[in-house]
Amino acid sequence: MDENIFLFFCIMKKIVHKYLYLLCFFGISNVMIAQEGTITIKQNLKIDSLLNKKIELDRKRFTNEYFTLQLYYGNLSQAKRILEVVREKFSDIPAEINYDNPNYKVQAGRFKNKINGLKTLDTLKRIFPSAFLLKKKTL
Repeated sequence: MDENIFLFFCIMKKIVHKYLYLLCFFGISNVMIAQEGTITIKQNLKIDSLLNKKIELDRKRFTNEYFTLQLYYGNLSQAKRILEVVREKFSDIPAEINYDNPNYKVQAGRFKNKINGLKTLDTLKRIFPSAFLLKKKTL
């Protein structure tokens, strides 16, 4: 019996020591205080003006650039036939003929987003296998 009581107290002593260690650890960690400070950033004033100019140029570029699908490049009679096919089968996509000396181009659509242009290109490629996405700028 004495031996069982002795083992019980030994086990209890170990458990109490563990809890005391945890209590001390958390107690000390709550007392510790981290360093405090302030940060001052010094930068050249030209950085702000350059950043504003970059934003302005990006806005201009976005409004002046778009994507279109070029379906044909060649003579006028074939360009007119292709334009009729596009307007008949894809009436929701605006198409036009543009003159580029000495040939004519049939271009369809005007997309701000390249992904939308590529999706439409996949649809038109079934009928116009040589079609491709073209990036253009307005004057």
